[in-house]
Order: sequence, then structure tokens, then C-alpha cells
Amino acid sequence: MDHMLQVLHVKGRATLDALATAVQADPSDAVAAFVADGLVEDSRLGYKLTSAARSRVDELYAREREQVGPVVEDVYASFGPINDEVKQIVTDWQMRTVGGELTVNDHSDPGYDAGVLDRLRAADARVPTSLSPLTVALPRFGLYPERLGKALSLIDDGDHSMLAAPLKDSYHTVWFELHEDLINLTNRSRADEEGAG
Repeated sequence: MDHMLQVLHVKGRATLDALATAVQADPSDAVAAFVADGLVEDSRLGYKLTSAARSRVDELYAREREQVGPVVEDVYASFGPINDEVKQIVTDWQMRTVGGELTVNDHSDPGYDAGVLDRLRAADARVPTSLSPLTVALPRFGLYPERLGKALSLIDDGDHSMLAAPLKDSYHTVWFELHEDLINLTNRSRADEEGAG
């Protein structure tokens, strides 16, 4: 369960419930062991990594980088266009142009919202194929399409908060974590990403 340290690194901090959702397993014993080893601490808002855990996380990513080799760059290249689409879809869900003016989407136009959700479904359908070369080598990445699928299923069932709610395992939350995980695995940084546009 070492990869739970990577999950915490990506999340920043998380409750046991949030960790259970992310790793699809009961994290209690692993978290207790990490706390005992001084790698994780409990804070008011959930568990977080200690400074001592940073080098361990770096080692985990370095080991995975070695394990997957150049595959990770191919995956990252195929992920980029989907990432751009998903970011635009989330923006379009939150904002829309009315009478030539950009305004907050009040979700009063079901046709507009349905169109945005259709685009999300189309983008989501490409994720498993994009990630598959990586998930063969690192099965933990297979949890992301499952979590995205669960969020999408809840959206389709009418819970539209599951598209972008920051405090839930919403589509956007999981997407951000997937992107962050890939950034770390490719030894990039958010600053590199911003610079690349």
C-alpha cells in the first residue's frame, strides 16, 4: 500500500473515507503504519504527509518511472488533448455565453447542459485507451477510470454536483488527481505545465 503515500501527495490531505475511495480498499492499517513510521500525520482536515515522507514519495515515483520507461511519455502525450477537452468542458459547465456576454451557467438551459455532458461522455470514453499502456505496468492507474466512471454515472443519475464539486470525488476532482499523478510520474511540475500552455 505504498502508493497511498502518492495518493496523499496528490491530494494534499485526505480523510480515511476519501483515501478508501481513492485506493478502493480499507486504508486504516496502512495509515496507522505510516503514522507510526512518521510518514503521515493527522491534521484537523485529514491525514497528510510529513516532511520525512517527501523523499519516500520521490523514490516511489522514481522506481515507477524506471519500471514503465518511455511508455509514460507516450501516455502523457495522448492524455494532453483529452486533458484540454476536460478542462474546457468543466469551464463550459460553470460558465456560458448569453447574449454575447460570458456569465455563470445557471443551468436553466437543459439543451446546453446536455451538450456539455455529451462532450464529457465522449472525452471520458477515450481515457481507458489513453491510460491502458500505463495501467498494464502500474495497475494503480486503473483505479482512475473506475473513479471517473463512478462520478459520470452519478452525474447521469442527476447528481450534477459530481461534475466539479471540490469536496467530493467528483469528475473534476479525480481528473485533477490523475493529472497531478501523471505530472509527478513524468518528473514534471505544475510550473512546467503552465509554461507549456
